[in-house]
Amino acid sequence: MIIKKRPKTDKNPYQVHLFQTDPVSQDSPSITARLYNEKKGTPKEMHRSTSILSQLTGLTSLRKEISEGIEAVSQVLESLFILDPIPSRMRYYSPLTDRLQSDASNIAGVLAALPDAQKKQVEKTLSDYATKLPERDIRRVWAEPVGKFNADAMLYCEELWVPGEEPTVVDSRGMSDGTLRFLAILTALLTRPEGSQMVIEEVDNGLHPSRSGLLLTMLQNIGSERAIDILVTTHNPALLNELEPEMVPFVVAAHRDGATGESKLTMLEDLENLPKLMAAGPLGKVASQGLIEKSLSSSR
Repeated sequence: MIIKKRPKTDKNPYQVHLFQTDPVSQDSPSITARLYNEKKGTPKEMHRSTSILSQLTGLTSLRKEISEGIEAVSQVLESLFILDPIPSRMRYYSPLTDRLQSDASNIAGVLAALPDAQKKQVEKTLSDYATKLPERDIRRVWAEPVGKFNADAMLYCEELWVPGEEPTVVDSRGMSDGTLRFLAILTALLTRPEGSQMVIEEVDNGLHPSRSGLLLTMLQNIGSERAIDILVTTHNPALLNELEPEMVPFVVAAHRDGATGESKLTMLEDLENLPKLMAAGPLGKVASQGLIEKSLSSSR
């Protein structure tokens, strides 16, 4: 693990290896981490089943550079918000709160607890995007407190089922999984602190392919407006097909190294034949035909 250190007398930062690990046998219960000491590193035996960073956190016997580096890295990791919406947990009443859970189970409580002005703006944005979903049934999305003490909240929407008739009010128990996941991602984008980082695994899981374009537009527009860095994973060709050419270089392919068996991450812009691949069609089509895997294999 490496950090950049900026000394007081020099504007040019230099790198500090917080720790490096020695090769370890497959059946060894521990791993040797060599902590920075300006030489070969101070060896320290660590448990193999737990991250080294967490084992070093809080230790008072570490050099100042190590302690400061661990604190800096830990703060960055703690600021990451990993979102994995689980619709089945979003269908119930939730307590009012100012912090969204990673499974989005308390989405109603978060929305209902917002200050009035922010709540009005957030729910307007939710409604604006929800009306653009392919079904075009939803007219409005909101949350409100319920119960005698108004300590819990429920998520609602108005759906227009028959043109010309009054909209029907539906609570989260009657919303589709895809709609709930869509609203959870949108709520996270609108309520997380500006300048923060968010990770969404399988971002389009449960969403109909026809929503891919709207999903990408939402991620790009709101992420840019609120300066939120967003990392998403997907296996869906439909979503990849919606990527504009200027976004392709930012795509990273996860694959296994055929020689070592290790997992690797390769940016598509590092592929020498990327122009040729993109000439074969949109990215989703190229991926579904296995052309990216072939290129990764040939570049080893």
